[in-house]
Amino acid sequence: MNDQYPLYIALRDLMVRAAPAMKIGKDVVGECTVNVPTATMASKDPVWFGTVRLTGHKVSYYLPALGMREGRDVPVPEALKERAQTRTCFTFADIEPDRFAELETVTRAVAQAFAA
Repeated sequence: MNDQYPLYIALRDLMVRAAPAMKIGKDVVGECTVNVPTATMASKDPVWFGTVRLTGHKVSYYLPALGMREGRDVPVPEALKERAQTRTCFTFADIEPDRFAELETVTRAVAQAFAA
């Protein structure tokens, strides 16, 4: 098992906890994808909310919903932006409680924007 698996589990659990109304679309070892419920988006196909993926020695936290209309205005703390590869993708090599708390706040705000 990869040394970063505990980091992956921490971020996977963070996404699922912060966005409880979202539906898990894929949950396999090293990758968890969460979708916006089809009823919320009035769509027959699932809309991608986020993914946590274990890649090598890092874990990527994709939150494409942050770039959608619903999440576009959610502020991202400056310290968290240091972990950003793009506006909607954050990578971590270690468990960082302060950044994780910020990431959970951002994820929760984006998830709540879909419910509004």
